[in-house]
Amino acid sequence: MVSPRRHTSRWSWVLGAVTAGVLIRSARTIRQTRAIAALREPRSGAVAPPKVTVVVPARDEAAVLADCLDSIVSQTHGAEHERLLRVIVVDDGSTDGTGEIAREFARRDPRVVPIRVDSPPPGWGGKVHAMHVGVEAAGPPEAGEWLLFLDADTVAAPDLLSRLLATADAIEADLVSTPGGPPPQHSATWPLLMPPGLQLIGENASPDGRGRKAFAIGHCILVRRSHYEKVGGWAAFAAIRNEDVAIATAVRDHGGTTRTVDGLDHLRTSGMDPFKRGWASFRKSFVAGTKGSAPLLAAIGLGQIAMSVAAPLSVLVGRERRPALTALGLIGCAAQSAAHAGTAKYMRAHPELAPLAPISGTAFGVLLLDGAVRAHRGREQWKGRRSRF
Repeated sequence: MVSPRRHTSRWSWVLGAVTAGVLIRSARTIRQTRAIAALREPRSGAVAPPKVTVVVPARDEAAVLADCLDSIVSQTHGAEHERLLRVIVVDDGSTDGTGEIAREFARRDPRVVPIRVDSPPPGWGGKVHAMHVGVEAAGPPEAGEWLLFLDADTVAAPDLLSRLLATADAIEADLVSTPGGPPPQHSATWPLLMPPGLQLIGENASPDGRGRKAFAIGHCILVRRSHYEKVGGWAAFAAIRNEDVAIATAVRDHGGTTRTVDGLDHLRTSGMDPFKRGWASFRKSFVAGTKGSAPLLAAIGLGQIAMSVAAPLSVLVGRERRPALTALGLIGCAAQSAAHAGTAKYMRAHPELAPLAPISGTAFGVLLLDGAVRAHRGREQWKGRRSRF
């Protein structure tokens, strides 16, 4: 029989090992967050501005599409030369007023081109197919042309596109991407789910493109059309559900440079609100990223929970007879809070709540377990379409 003291000692070693892992993980998160590039000021008129085609995939987005399109047609880029900006709105089988809103904008502004597709062909994801159709509708590429893929639930500041182009030019990038920031009245998605969500994504992909995969966020991706064509366009990622990371990685692997930039003060998204939608959006992304593997999702979820609670548990377990474990736990809590604060600051998601990192991380672990259950039951859907892997 194992004595209670030996049993407690064994668990103390386990807690200490996991807490040491927390330190390593937190340091990596801080390093990844610092690799995010700053958004540059719009460049002067010394160089002729390039043509940009904006593609907006929209499925049942009647509640937000008008604000999105208003912000696009109000961009300072192309304000003096109409031909420098073109907007392709792809109504992806919507059942609300999305198509009519797109057509109304087209009647008012010749730069806006509305397109309707009813459903993606077999083997295609809905959003990927909509973006593919949008580029095809734009016609043959022009020299120096850029493509901007923008979600319909985003609203851009008037100088966003000019700043993205200036940033790409300054850092010699062929693809730049930024997530959107929170709307004025945002849900608990932002302080509770955003920091651990960004941390997990960043562990799989690098903001500076130097990791195993390159990091990108589907809210807003600006890519040189020459590099888009080089990697095979969206057709090369027809069946891939985490298409943002996939295209960034492909651009990097084909000799391009990719960077994640901090454009959150110039782009906001309502796509993560209310909380129920934010939960479902994160769940969908991680189900897609694991190709619907319930065992993998469960393993990641349990690991996430373990890493989230290890440091505070080490403090509690070691407070009487194991001062070394307590000290390690306190250091782990500090490191965990610092990593949380960094990701929260980037996402404008209340960095002052960083001491609550164990709660936030545990909640995200539960989200992953929820994804595992739904993947096992084959119930994962997004906007009325069942996910296929």
